[in-house]
Amino acid sequence: MKIKKGYFKNIGDNLTLRVSIGGTEELQKFLSFNLIVHQDESLKKYISRLYIEHPKKDEVYWIYIEENNSHKIVSSITLMPLEWNFNAILIPLCEMGLVGTLPEYRNTGLIGIMNKLYEQIMKQEGYLLSVLRGIPCYYRRFGYEFAFNLDERILLNNNKIPSRKIEKISFQKATKQDLTFIKSVYTKEKEKFFISNRFNSDCFMYKFMNDDFDNNFLSTFLIKINGKPNSFFSLGMSYDNVAFSLIVPEVNEEIMISILQFVKNLNAEKKQIIFHVNSDTNFGHYICSIGGQKDLGYGWQIRIPNIRAFLRAIIPILVQRIEESSHKGLSQDIVISDYRESFTLQFKNGKVTNVEVMQGYPTAGSCDVQIPNSLLIKLLLSDKSFEEIKYIIKDSMLKPESEKLIQILFPKKPSIPDTYY
Repeated sequence: MKIKKGYFKNIGDNLTLRVSIGGTEELQKFLSFNLIVHQDESLKKYISRLYIEHPKKDEVYWIYIEENNSHKIVSSITLMPLEWNFNAILIPLCEMGLVGTLPEYRNTGLIGIMNKLYEQIMKQEGYLLSVLRGIPCYYRRFGYEFAFNLDERILLNNNKIPSRKIEKISFQKATKQDLTFIKSVYTKEKEKFFISNRFNSDCFMYKFMNDDFDNNFLSTFLIKINGKPNSFFSLGMSYDNVAFSLIVPEVNEEIMISILQFVKNLNAEKKQIIFHVNSDTNFGHYICSIGGQKDLGYGWQIRIPNIRAFLRAIIPILVQRIEESSHKGLSQDIVISDYRESFTLQFKNGKVTNVEVMQGYPTAGSCDVQIPNSLLIKLLLSDKSFEEIKYIIKDSMLKPESEKLIQILFPKKPSIPDTYY
């Protein structure tokens, strides 16, 4: 049965599982519920904009459970569509957000009930991955595993920022007319990374081109040299409002100094600035090079419900990696296992002809690489090398004769995933 907006199902005597159909009444219920659960007034603006204004609002599924008598929401999760590029391949996925339960209903399995519906919708809509930015450990029960950096912090004393003035560089608030230019710079920057957010003009304007910036929405500035557009940067705040969030494509040192001076002026009363910046970027490297100190960050949590479907989607990437290696023209089966399922990549003359799956614990010596449970995704997503995974997870296994081939198929690569929510 296709899950549509307005779907409902009774749960026990006094609860109903629902998918929001939209409208002012349901929005007010979500606002009241989330303010109680999360105790964050900024959510009122965030949720209202998401519900009413987001360019993909019609594709968002607001899933909730309500009391039949009071009609108040007691638990909810939200499914929000995303598009990430894996190299040049678009992978459809979704983000789970705004998860919560009223205190009196916690530890009663309501999130598990909604998660089953969430994954049913994922399958229905063709989403191959689910990602979230939630609290530690909790989501492992649903098969999520940490991968990629999120909420990285770099601490920098104000006196470390070069003081020389660079008059030829100026900043100007970006407008809709600048989107074509921004897209070209954005796309070129993202090509350096294995996984990145696909540019969407409407979604970019929604999240990154706001008059004011806060911990949910950012402002974007055009960077000009001698009055001519050169690049752009986006500025916001971290979720806890203590760090300046910055998205800066690769630019020269003078521009980076100018951006740092711009932020310093916003932080003049403090001796230290906390930057929320991806450390794999050119800008992140520069902050560290002038004395910035990395703070341990957090990570995206990711689930791949159907690994076979995901492997089939990235076949062109795997074929290209083989084509560019010493194994060009490979004709061999490569077996990858998470100890619950084993996936066979059938190569013939350098092409993948099929991906087969076998259920159950693998027999000894049958797999080229084995990594327990959801930790396998750290290899499949090129987040960590096998050696790094093995260092922590000792029952990760790799055939010595397959080591080079696995390195070719699943090399560790930097990624910079993002969200429009």
